[in-house]
Amino acid sequence: MTKMTVGNGVYIITEIRRESPPIPAVPRRRGFVAISLAMLGIGLFNVWLSGQYIRTGYRVSSTLEEKRTLQKEREVLQLEVLALKSPARIDAIARTELRMVPAQMDRVIR
Repeated sequence: MTKMTVGNGVYIITEIRRESPPIPAVPRRRGFVAISLAMLGIGLFNVWLSGQYIRTGYRVSSTLEEKRTLQKEREVLQLEVLALKSPARIDAIARTELRMVPAQMDRVIR
């Protein structure tokens, strides 16, 4: 503000200038909205991330359970294969169902 004295003590204002603040002021409302949106975004990301973590845990758990089931089934099938390959069983099937007899030495052709 510039003042000039005229005559016997009468002041006349000729120019009014507003000085800019040393630090530019950001409107409070804009800053509050920006911080609120950032916090909301971070919060939503955190909720999504924890949901992903829980879903992955359930998937791992179900996969491990499936693995255990398949291992048990494999053991049962291996025992079945061993039972089917047993020489006593093969001999019994050959004698009863196929009516085979042991080879006699006089019937063997060399």
